[in-house]
Amino acid sequence: MEVKGDKMKVTYKERKGWHYSKLEKSKFPFVYLIVALPVIQIALFFFYVNLSSFALSFTNSVGEWSLESYKKVINAFVSGEDHLGFSLHELIGKSMIIWVVNHVIGFSISILTSFILTKHMIGSKIFRIIYHIPGIVGGVVFIGVMKEMFSSSGVVVSMLESLGVDLPINIRKYGLLGYEQTAFWCVMAEQLIRSMAGGNMIMAGAYMRIPNEIFESAQLEGCGIVREAFQIAMPCIWPTISTMLIFALCSFFTADCGMYLYSDGTGKFGMTSVGYYLYRFNVALTIASSGDHIYGYVSAFGLFMTLLTLPVVFIGRKLLAKFQENVEF
Repeated sequence: MEVKGDKMKVTYKERKGWHYSKLEKSKFPFVYLIVALPVIQIALFFFYVNLSSFALSFTNSVGEWSLESYKKVINAFVSGEDHLGFSLHELIGKSMIIWVVNHVIGFSISILTSFILTKHMIGSKIFRIIYHIPGIVGGVVFIGVMKEMFSSSGVVVSMLESLGVDLPINIRKYGLLGYEQTAFWCVMAEQLIRSMAGGNMIMAGAYMRIPNEIFESAQLEGCGIVREAFQIAMPCIWPTISTMLIFALCSFFTADCGMYLYSDGTGKFGMTSVGYYLYRFNVALTIASSGDHIYGYVSAFGLFMTLLTLPVVFIGRKLLAKFQENVEF
């Protein structure tokens, strides 16, 4: 800080908080080492691995520079159908439904149930274990179990029959996942149950950080559990909630819940999404019988979806930051 006459001039470094003591500077190597780990991970496993994908999107089938793949992607979005007959409007619409079920309905319920489970009510520990089971069991295993439950001889169909529900012959023969009107929504029901448990451990930990004195003071003022949840607890953990929502916005157009596995790679009965679409191209490349430059098209499609998602993420981040001020305690 420079002093000129009666005025004090604050230097640029001081204004930016760059004046550190020797003790603080001695900790810099450790901090840089910790920060270097994620930087190296991103450099190796994102930029390096995807570098070839970026390059492929700008080449044709013989490796020459070309924007052919991007032209196909843009035409597919404009017309609503790609050159292989997939309806992109339907795929994106299904992905957005999946996103709403996961991150709007399911996540909202999860915020509330996480708070209730921290109140140490009777049975809260049992429910906490039950909530964590879907996250512990692997996705492929869990989907296999759910497919068996929705099958014609599964527990769900047997329960409906025992209740006297008149099921269509296709459901009795092929199960709920083999019928047009029920397949997609059965997957959504399963996804809703799983999403209610998603992030439970993170939010429960955030709730536990809130000092008990705050709730005790509120209870003395006659505050009930509903007001505790919505007016005290949730505002206190808003940074955690907003961070999880920002990450959720990254999959706004491409949300997927294992549709490829649920439909056995066929996408039948409306069990489709953008995730299924990309899996379909990457796993079953034989569908391109015309010999198209499939890898280039998939790379261009992924980059195009990224460009569509970026504005949503930045706008959402801006709105979430203004929605609720951070609470320090």
